[in-house]
Amino acid sequence: MSKISRRAWAEASMVLVAFIWGSTFVVVKDALAEIGPFLFLGLRFVLAFLVLAILAFPSLRRVTWSTVWSGCLLGVFLFIGYTFQTVGLKYTTSSNAGFITGINVVLVPIFYALFNRTFPSFKTLLTVLIASLGLFLLSFPRGSLTLSYGDFLVLICALGFAFHIVFVDRFSHRHNAVAITAIQILFVGLVCSGIGLATEPWPGRLSPSLVGAILVTAIFATSLAFLLQNALQKYSTPTRFAVVLTMEPVFAALAGFLWAGEMLSPRGLVGAGLILSSMLISILIRPQTAPIVERI
Repeated sequence: MSKISRRAWAEASMVLVAFIWGSTFVVVKDALAEIGPFLFLGLRFVLAFLVLAILAFPSLRRVTWSTVWSGCLLGVFLFIGYTFQTVGLKYTTSSNAGFITGINVVLVPIFYALFNRTFPSFKTLLTVLIASLGLFLLSFPRGSLTLSYGDFLVLICALGFAFHIVFVDRFSHRHNAVAITAIQILFVGLVCSGIGLATEPWPGRLSPSLVGAILVTAIFATSLAFLLQNALQKYSTPTRFAVVLTMEPVFAALAGFLWAGEMLSPRGLVGAGLILSSMLISILIRPQTAPIVERI
């Protein structure tokens, strides 16, 4: 297979990953009608860890205490991202959640500049302004200056994912990638399971749709998506992969429309378009020193 063919195959595979990630917004939203968000996340991430342990056991044998501590710290940010996203999905649409989550791509260069004690470039500030305008049109009802509760929670999720990306850039090169990711997944799974068992009722029955949601998000959207990204990125570039993965909120909106009948208003469509544009601009103008890492 030629180099161009391998790159095309790798990027097509990442389109599939973006589709899986985008589709899971509506899948999770439906599952939350039957189970609490913390129990759902606990089951999802514990199962994802077990799948990852089976598929990549040799890598997990390289775990050191340093990897455990770094993985737990990264797990805190991952916990914030997924917790606020999942709880937020109870109060907003999967379409809104997809686009607002994508704002983390725009926030990363801002945080990266702050941590390195440099002033963000004009282009970076411009993408934040575009994303903010898009968020206003998407999430603020006409004539209101109050961000909806669900969208506010998902915005906190975007902050969590942005911090996660920045700290992954700081820690990942010191550890085996699969091992440190497995620690993060296990951390989120154990913490969410503990909170869920203490505060949420166990569902009376595990319906086929709920079991399917747990399996899809754990196996496909977490374990296999991560392994695919790590295995295939060597055939392309981080920037090209990041551009491909901006399709995630588009797929989230499409899934919300097809499966749940969600429709963005004309105002919301403009806002979603601005957020998507800010994501693409942020990726394409990103300095070479800034990280481009996707969530797991």
